[in-house]
Amino acid sequence: MNIPSPNMYLDVLGQLNLDELNIQQAFEHYRQRYQLSELAQEFVNQCGSIDADLKCHTGIGYCDRTMGKQIPKARNCEGGSIRGSLLRSGLIRATGHEIFRGCVVFPTYHENGNVLSAVGYRVGRIRRNDSAVIYWHRPEPKAYVETGMSMAKELIREQTYH
Repeated sequence: MNIPSPNMYLDVLGQLNLDELNIQQAFEHYRQRYQLSELAQEFVNQCGSIDADLKCHTGIGYCDRTMGKQIPKARNCEGGSIRGSLLRSGLIRATGHEIFRGCVVFPTYHENGNVLSAVGYRVGRIRRNDSAVIYWHRPEPKAYVETGMSMAKELIREQTYH
């Protein structure tokens, strides 16, 4: 009988990157929404500011604000985990709004298939505080650790002074 060592468990756990999985699922959702949206497809075909090479991109997506409705609420453990992951990655804001809200999205992929960055072109009306073009880069894993440590230090300082 083979008894797995504790290190084997940690190796498997280390391979699971739920943030990466949630990023991939978000861009897959956008891709599916683009395929269903005549408005977004027409925008890409008609827009002169989108490069011709991008118009042929196979991973084009469209953020039509439906993803947030499909994710469980933040009060739910699963929903809180997914939303927290998307917040850490910068795909949603603290308010829960997607950064690519109302945009046609063009992701850039690493050779291993992971999304590295994306650019979004706003379709339709542009609000006063919105940009016509949105840029996103996947945070480096090191950035998660640094952010977490600074937050922990801040919480400790808060507890010490009160």
